Amino acid sequence: MPSVLNYYHLLDLTPDASDNEIRDAYRQKSKIYHPDTTLLSQEIAIQQFQLLNKAYSTLSNPDLRGKYDYQLGINKSPYYSGPKIRRSNTFSSSSSLLDRQERPLSAGELFALLILGLTFLGCLVLALILAFTRGEMMLQQASITSCMG
Repeated sequence: MPSVLNYYHLLDLTPDASDNEIRDAYRQKSKIYHPDTTLLSQEIAIQQFQLLNKAYSTLSNPDLRGKYDYQLGINKSPYYSGPKIRRSNTFSSSSSLLDRQERPLSAGELFALLILGLTFLGCLVLALILAFTRGEMMLQQASITSCMG
C-alpha cells in the first residue's frame, strides 16, 4: 500500500473494511472535522471535511471503490471485490453521503412518536365522543318524532 495519505488512512481503515465500518468511521471523523462543531480553524475544518466527504462517497460506492482500489494497486481489477454485503437501503441521490440504516431511535424521535400517538388517540376519542353524542341526539329526535307521529 502506498505511503501517501489515502482515503483508507483518512478514515483509519484497512482496504478490507466493510460498508458498516466505513460508515461508522465516517461518522466518527465527521464529528471531529465538521466546520460547525470543530475547534479547528474554519479553513482547515472545511478542507478536511470536504476531503472526508469525498473519501466516504468514494469508499461507500462499490463501483467507485473498485476503481479507487485499482488506482492504489490494491485490486487487480477496477471492480469492487470487497465484502459482499447487499446494500438495499441506500439513498439514490448522489448528493446524499449517508446510507440509511437500521438504528435505535433517538430520544427526540421517540418523543415525536409519543406526541404523534397521543394526538392520534385524542382525535380518536374526540371522534367517538362526537359520534356518541350525535347518535344520542338523533335517537332522541327519532323517539320524539315517532311519539308525535
